[in-house]
Amino acid sequence: MALLIAGGEVHTVDRDGTVLPGGWVLVEGSRIAGVGPAGSEPRDPGDRVDASGCIVVPGFANTHQHPWYCLFKGLGSGMRLEQWIQNLLAPTARALRPPDLEAGSRLGCLEMVASGSTTCLNHSVSSLDEEGVEATLRPVVESGMRQVLAKEIRPDPLDDQLALAEAVHARWHGAAGGRIAIAFVIEATAHWVAMGTCSEALVQRGHELATRLGVRISSHVAGGTMSRDQGYLRFVSEMGRTDFEFLHRLGVLDEAWLLAHAIYPRDRDLELIAASGATVSHCPTSESSRGAGITPVRRMLDAGITVSLGSDGPMVDTSVDMVEQMKAVRLFQNQLRLDPSAITPEQALRMATIDGARSAGLEDRIGSLEQGKEADIAVFDLEQPASGVCHDALGLLVHSLRGRDVRWLWCVGEPLVSEGRLAHVDASREREIVGEARTRANELLRRADVPAHRRSEERSSLPSIV
Repeated sequence: MALLIAGGEVHTVDRDGTVLPGGWVLVEGSRIAGVGPAGSEPRDPGDRVDASGCIVVPGFANTHQHPWYCLFKGLGSGMRLEQWIQNLLAPTARALRPPDLEAGSRLGCLEMVASGSTTCLNHSVSSLDEEGVEATLRPVVESGMRQVLAKEIRPDPLDDQLALAEAVHARWHGAAGGRIAIAFVIEATAHWVAMGTCSEALVQRGHELATRLGVRISSHVAGGTMSRDQGYLRFVSEMGRTDFEFLHRLGVLDEAWLLAHAIYPRDRDLELIAASGATVSHCPTSESSRGAGITPVRRMLDAGITVSLGSDGPMVDTSVDMVEQMKAVRLFQNQLRLDPSAITPEQALRMATIDGARSAGLEDRIGSLEQGKEADIAVFDLEQPASGVCHDALGLLVHSLRGRDVRWLWCVGEPLVSEGRLAHVDASREREIVGEARTRANELLRRADVPAHRRSEERSSLPSIV
């Protein structure tokens, strides 16, 4: 059945950045059958959505997320990253069980869909066996959104870990009508190597497997505290190389790598990233929540590096709202560069859509509104008090709205939000999902012996990870 979305300001995010005031998008089945200007709409297209007073954009692609962190929003407040890893991430990850993964994933999908995201890359930081993968992905299949699950590869025992990663790929890659994809996580940052969570052999053999299967590799790099006592600078000084130089010297830095955070690159690092074709996932609100510095996104873009946006997990920050990430990247880069146009709204939108698709390896399928692409489409209402009188639709989306202002959302042509309401989840089911997540979170915290609340003065004195 055909669907015509007409009357809104259509931002195609194509190569030319085409904008069509009063334009239309025609969807046939799972794909976009056509896009055009006002007055050229197809006759008798079938169903019709009146998008007058709205902005029409591609569905957002969140390229760095940890959905089970939804169980622990707010617990990391006031902690630097190294403290947060030691005192929250490590104990909760050890205590995770499949029902916890499923409850967190289901709540994460609910929040992402309700804020305009059709795609996320789930960077696994726990040790997922096949049961854990099933628990993580079952809610994604139910939700209708798409996910790239980046399955972690650990060093002990490496042969078994590689075999498990390949088995997960064989079972899940392309599942749910292509909405599920598999990538790998190889944690190449210096402090992971120092802890024994990574090795040169793991990096090289993991990269070989990813290359053979044609999948992405997600990795935390060059993040944390810029400190000689416990942070990234300490490890750079001790090891005599940056994270980027490490990958380059091993001969593996290429277009497969999606480098998460990358807050502290040197000039030579930017040259290495640009030459390799690797991409960066920038998580502006997460990084600022940990007091971790500001990634030099403008310099990266000037160097020819593709930079996408991620929210990180809600135990790090407290939001998965990609509209919030677009606003934050603009504001932080403008302030860093002392230039109010360091990042334009158009560039922020590209980072949240087509550049996110490129980073996730999905550029040929999603990320722009073009004929032949899969129909991942978001429509945001501009006729409301938050947006006031509309003179600049995209500027208002980025600066005045929130993800929850999405009015319609489709993924692969299937409605996920309709008239501002979740299409397949009613209010009663929403309460059940939140209640189940709350129960699982509280039980896990008791098992892990993580206090639910800590005074700010206690947080500031917590021991570091090293």
